[in-house]
Amino acid sequence: MTAETILASVRQTGGQIWVEEGNLKYRLPAGKSDLIPFMRELKSEILELLSARPAMPAGVRLVHWEPKAAPVRLSECSTVVDVEKFVLMTLRQLEARLTGDGWRAGNWPLSALLERLAACGCIVALDDPRKALQ
Repeated sequence: MTAETILASVRQTGGQIWVEEGNLKYRLPAGKSDLIPFMRELKSEILELLSARPAMPAGVRLVHWEPKAAPVRLSECSTVVDVEKFVLMTLRQLEARLTGDGWRAGNWPLSALLERLAACGCIVALDDPRKALQ
């Protein structure tokens, strides 16, 4: 197994894997403990792959990171030519929106920011989904 296949297996089975304070953390569904030895064996490669992903604001979890190749057409008639830069800027806007600073969020609603990230291959989830309803 490779680090990429382990990440894909964890994701496909509904599990979670992330980096927290430099350590590899995971949550696997019942019956998927067979991945643990592979995760231990390839820990450094998995950490490297996960560390290459953008940092998430407080209260936001990265669910899937597979950046699309530019150009990416967004639903509001715009095109993204630098996907990684766009994702980082949109994550900053998302953080501002979650802290109540609509101006710094570009006055984008939370749902639109989540859709814009997803369109570029960055699918995130909120730790408190009730915030999405506000």
